[in-house]
Amino acid sequence: MLLPPQITAVQFAGHSALQLSTRHGKAILALHGAHVLSWLPTGQREVFWLSPDSLPEPAAIRGGVPVCWPWFAKQGQASNAVQHGPVRNLTWHISAIQTSTDDEVSLSLEPVLQPQGHLASAGLPEGLHVSLSITLGATLRQTLHTDNQGRAPFVLSQALHSYYAVSHAQRVAIEGIQGLTYTDRLRDLAQDVQRTPFALEQACDRTYEHPVQTPVLRQYRYTLTDPGWQRNIVIDVEGSSSVVVWNPGSENARNIPDIPDEVWPDFMCIEATNAGPDVIHLQPGEAHHLTQQLVTQLAC
Repeated sequence: MLLPPQITAVQFAGHSALQLSTRHGKAILALHGAHVLSWLPTGQREVFWLSPDSLPEPAAIRGGVPVCWPWFAKQGQASNAVQHGPVRNLTWHISAIQTSTDDEVSLSLEPVLQPQGHLASAGLPEGLHVSLSITLGATLRQTLHTDNQGRAPFVLSQALHSYYAVSHAQRVAIEGIQGLTYTDRLRDLAQDVQRTPFALEQACDRTYEHPVQTPVLRQYRYTLTDPGWQRNIVIDVEGSSSVVVWNPGSENARNIPDIPDEVWPDFMCIEATNAGPDVIHLQPGEAHHLTQQLVTQLAC
């Protein structure tokens, strides 16, 4: 496919990638996993954290925005299932491109599959289809599209597993989760309520859940406030009633081979998800869209 001037093929952090450029900034997308590696708004600092010890392909990339599909972690799957689903370990290809002068550029990607390939061997029903659309303009917008074109229903969990670069993980705040019930994976799935403003103490691995509403809203805003860098990252999510907040802390980071021991304060994960009880029951012929739209706000 012929690339427009706003999209160029590059090598970045050891990966074959595409650089999207507009007057608002640049974003870099690895073809391995359809994985956003970098977003640099014009005149600002990097938004995403990328591990300097990320493992080479075909391993999943650590940092940026991994695509977790069609399950989050191993939710609802056997113990030998691929962590966070198979597509973050696959090559993706461009299926469509749309540009608008130097203001905005969009592209859609789909995983490259062989007959009886990764998805079939993972036990997914025939006809389950995924694509990812990315739009770079004044904001960065990502949408995971899932279509069940087969004959069997499927219970979908998923995530856009964003690693945000921060001045220090213990000195940032997260707005939009206070008052929510959460499940704590570091306390044997104990449930609690976020009664005070969020502040990381040691490690955190929680799924926050919005109360069920009729009709289901599934549109929420979270804000990562970073006084050290005088920056807010506003995260608008559609198609989700849950959000995962994760940082391994110093002790757990020592057990993760692709995160250097000393860098855990450099990022905070706030993940747009369908996880925990917030799963999507896709009947044949049904579709679901999970979207996150990001914008940065600098303190005056």
